Amino acid sequence: MIEKQRVKISKEAQVNTYAEMFHASHVMLYKAEKDVGGSYYQLMASLIFTAFTLEAYLNHIGERIFVCWDDLEQLSPQRKLNVIAEKMGIERNEGERPYQTIKELFKFRNEVAHGKSVFLKSDDHIVGTNTEIDKYMSEPLEPKWKRYCSLKNAKRAREDVKNVITEFHAAAGITDDFLFNTGIWSGHATLIQ
Repeated sequence: MIEKQRVKISKEAQVNTYAEMFHASHVMLYKAEKDVGGSYYQLMASLIFTAFTLEAYLNHIGERIFVCWDDLEQLSPQRKLNVIAEKMGIERNEGERPYQTIKELFKFRNEVAHGKSVFLKSDDHIVGTNTEIDKYMSEPLEPKWKRYCSLKNAKRAREDVKNVITEFHAAAGITDDFLFNTGIWSGHATLIQ
């Protein structure tokens, strides 16, 4: 009788969640650009994944530069950004890109993540013609977060998040080539005698 050979197998993986989120953001934006007319939900998803990208990156870099990151991880995304930027000596102007965009993006993320039903009411308007009536009545009342879901905002958010991540990575002194790589894995097999 021939004995079956046995093999001991092990695997390891490094998953860069922020890069996965950034890729998901790209996929949703790509789909939105292909069908602009029906792209609202793809744009919303792209923006959400872009916000998740930065938050996941802040967790990624935070644990590398703070011994006490477990205590800081519960901060809001904006506060994490502020604490990490201060630690690394990065000056930010929230009135200009990219930090203006980041502030808007995190506000959008929070409004969606902590969503509440709202009642909206317009001010009274006086219009004179049927054309003006039709135009006014066809414009929906929407909360700010819904109006934020535009192709322009999704592209701008991705660009500015990428710039902030690149800036933080450089300031942390990390020189690897894997900044937006979703991860790496390896496997090992050993024949058991």
